[in-house]
Amino acid sequence: MKKRLFVMALFSTVQLFGENILDSNQNSVKLLESVITTERYDEIPLIETAKNITIITNEDIEKRGYRSIDEALNMIPGVFCTDGVYSIRGQVPKLADKTVVILVDGIPQNGMDNRKYDLDLIPIEEVSKIEVVPSGGAIMYGGNATAGVINIITKDESNKKYYGKVGAEIGSFKHKKFNVKLGGKITDKLSSDIDYSINKKHGYRDREKTDLDYLQFVTKYKITDGYIKVKYNYNKKSGDDRIAALSKKEYEENRKYNKHPGREAKNEENRFNFAFDKKLSNNLEFSSAIEYKDRSYKYNYPEEESIKKKKKVVIPAYTKRDKDTKSLYVNGQLKYNYGENNNIIVGVDYSKAKVKEKIYSYDSKDKKIYEGSDNHIDFKEIGGYALNRLFINKFLLTQGVRVEKNEFNENDILLAKSGMGFKKPLKKEYAHTKYSPTNTDYELTANYLLEKDKSVFLSYNRVKRSPSLTEYSSWDDKESPKKRAQTSNTIELGTKALFDNIYLSGSLFYIHTDKEIMYDPRYGAMSGKSFYNLNGKTERKGIELSSEQYISSLTFRQEFTYMNNKIKSGPYKGNYIPGVPTYMFGLGATYEMFTNILANIEMRYHGKAYASNDYKNEFSKVGSYTLTNISLRYNMENGLSIYGGIKNLFDKKYCNYVYTSQESKKIEMKYSPAPERTYYVGLEYKF
Repeated sequence: MKKRLFVMALFSTVQLFGENILDSNQNSVKLLESVITTERYDEIPLIETAKNITIITNEDIEKRGYRSIDEALNMIPGVFCTDGVYSIRGQVPKLADKTVVILVDGIPQNGMDNRKYDLDLIPIEEVSKIEVVPSGGAIMYGGNATAGVINIITKDESNKKYYGKVGAEIGSFKHKKFNVKLGGKITDKLSSDIDYSINKKHGYRDREKTDLDYLQFVTKYKITDGYIKVKYNYNKKSGDDRIAALSKKEYEENRKYNKHPGREAKNEENRFNFAFDKKLSNNLEFSSAIEYKDRSYKYNYPEEESIKKKKKVVIPAYTKRDKDTKSLYVNGQLKYNYGENNNIIVGVDYSKAKVKEKIYSYDSKDKKIYEGSDNHIDFKEIGGYALNRLFINKFLLTQGVRVEKNEFNENDILLAKSGMGFKKPLKKEYAHTKYSPTNTDYELTANYLLEKDKSVFLSYNRVKRSPSLTEYSSWDDKESPKKRAQTSNTIELGTKALFDNIYLSGSLFYIHTDKEIMYDPRYGAMSGKSFYNLNGKTERKGIELSSEQYISSLTFRQEFTYMNNKIKSGPYKGNYIPGVPTYMFGLGATYEMFTNILANIEMRYHGKAYASNDYKNEFSKVGSYTLTNISLRYNMENGLSIYGGIKNLFDKKYCNYVYTSQESKKIEMKYSPAPERTYYVGLEYKF
């Protein structure tokens, strides 16, 4: 604790006299030049946006020593991670992936079958910029962007004659990573590149292991006032999935304990992308994007031995789930420029997915594996939207509307056994359900440009979100007989300003949600029916602040978040939304020791919160924790770089995820421990 206080005191002291040693020529317009591209058109200066947007550039990633997208997102106000899923502004853990849209170059990546996307599948070396837009993006991307958008923009080096890189990294838990990229111009108009990466590591828990494979091929052809781009991407992630959480006793005795080897899962994806952008006239532009994805997800339970009635029983390895998803996303939009700096965007998008899923079980008495269900789901979505941007003197006003129709069509064949033995054939029970909601979203914003580097903004949006495929197929009909869309209203007041070499941004937000879709596995632990509409309203209030100071060769960063998130009516009236901390803050500093040597330190505090599904607030809050990471990088003039770092410097013991579980009519806390201190070192060569 004393070490952390020393670090905080050091940062505060430097800030007190920092204004006296400001270098007015260094980084004075850095953040004013940062832009967002969620519209896929001309980049917009950050100062002109009416959201509390955070942008992390490739330069930031390198200087701060981030080795994954997850790490890059850890110092953003209002953002926190629970069990690999990022929540923005207090969304319920385990549901955040249903309310945050992950974009790669403006194309949604969330799986239509479960609305989840694994950020580990994108190598950090390929990232040009990351944009986090809280409470924004629903006009273009629908109700799945209720909490916001994370847009990951990959590098485009098509203007270079030739380029490439090769890198290798090793670290704790037998971590090994290798990546290589080659590309260049084939003709003046045609360019192409190929990128390959492998990432292997053993996990923190006993017998935990993960392997990642990434392959991407991109071809870009420039046309007059536009381009055509074709991209193929292959991802595979295999290893232990959902390793069992620990009881309090197990956690205290051995945090690495893993009784079972965990289910062996493999996620394999093939993605085909096509993009076409063209300026049709001086005032009219067209942009389109198409993605087809084939995803295969399987997990197997390995052979397991157990002792029953003093006899050893062997449960054979069997497939628990086999899911295949084929999906298509199409987006086309026109942008018309009128007047000075004014424009209107009109677009339409279409999504469809076919999901085939088989679930298997093992009967210990019959000692046989049987198919428990065969589930087919069709999903379709069509949306139309318009977004107008209007300058009036120093005011920048935007108005947006979206109408979206979703259609779910499920055929479920339950292959129930007709007897305890298999002498009789399986009994088939058919279930068919259909759900077709239509939702309308609105957005209004006003941004007042006080000066070229100072602004104040006010925004309002109303977003409706219907259950996703996962929620729809695992809906608790007893708790919520009717599936309803939740409705969220968000008001945000904020500012962005640059004072010499000090950048400040902040916002106040208020979010009111009715019929919020909740997740609680205790409701339907035996049937798997864990999603339902809360019979009541929720309320989220918060403050987000961030600042950067550029002091000669030093850059200091601070971020602070306060959230007061409560359930205002219904069965849990007056309780806090579980899993969401009240306070979070972070401190960081980057020091360019010499021309090519960069040192970085970051500290993030995560406050106390109720367990992730403790809606009754019946257990004590999970304790707070503070993590500190350091890194060092040396960039040589010949293109070779050497880097390394330590994560969780002070060896803090904390959990990725804490939840409540009901077993044998007893509710208890379960703990998913996070890694302690880890190390890494790597080499990279660019040309």
